[in-house]
Amino acid sequence: MTKSKLSVRKVLVVDSNLETRGKISTVLSYDGYAVIEAETGQRAIKLAAEQRPEVIILDSQLSDMSGYDLCSRLRRTPVVEHTPILFVSANHGAKYVARALDSGGDDYVRRPFVPRELSARVRALLRRSGDKQLNNTPSILLEPDGHRVTVDERMVELTPTEFQLLEHLCSHPAVRHTASSLLQDLWQYPAGTGDTALVRNHIRNLRRKIETDPDRPSIILSFHGRGYMVNALVLYPERQV
Repeated sequence: MTKSKLSVRKVLVVDSNLETRGKISTVLSYDGYAVIEAETGQRAIKLAAEQRPEVIILDSQLSDMSGYDLCSRLRRTPVVEHTPILFVSANHGAKYVARALDSGGDDYVRRPFVPRELSARVRALLRRSGDKQLNNTPSILLEPDGHRVTVDERMVELTPTEFQLLEHLCSHPAVRHTASSLLQDLWQYPAGTGDTALVRNHIRNLRRKIETDPDRPSIILSFHGRGYMVNALVLYPERQV
């Protein structure tokens, strides 16, 4: 059986200066990337977790925090901890480059930049990170017939409810699903009704079946009471047409 997947090459550009963001976005859009823009570090953290870009480009100084602090925080964010980070900064000098790399950055480009150089740096980061990201990201094959799931070549049998929950999480990868929203969106409970403990129990049972270490989950991630999100490459059986 063959497998199909949809891959979108996204780049997150973080810079408090609208003109600079526009220049970078223009270069990347011309090269065919889907560009997401953030003007603050806080906004970047939110978008990185929701959109899961393949490359993050940031300035060393933002309006609400330094780019170095943002880089360190992104390296502690599970869904983008291995995402390549490229600094594009007006700061010249070896000490700035060293600080950027020490904070978790992968490369550094000085402004003003030549568009061709920026494009080449992004392509190089994607090439270097490709194998590592594929090796570190679990894969999930969802088979609606039989409610079966294959996690990294390991077959898993789920109950209909567990499969429905996992499929819903995988179908909305950029959303943090709270227990309350799952009760409403997935099982049609009226707002403010239903027992959130029911969702937590289903999540716990699901983790026992699909996680290598259920006590330290790497597939179904929790965000400190703000909801659940799937961190995996999701595949489906190829449909015949």
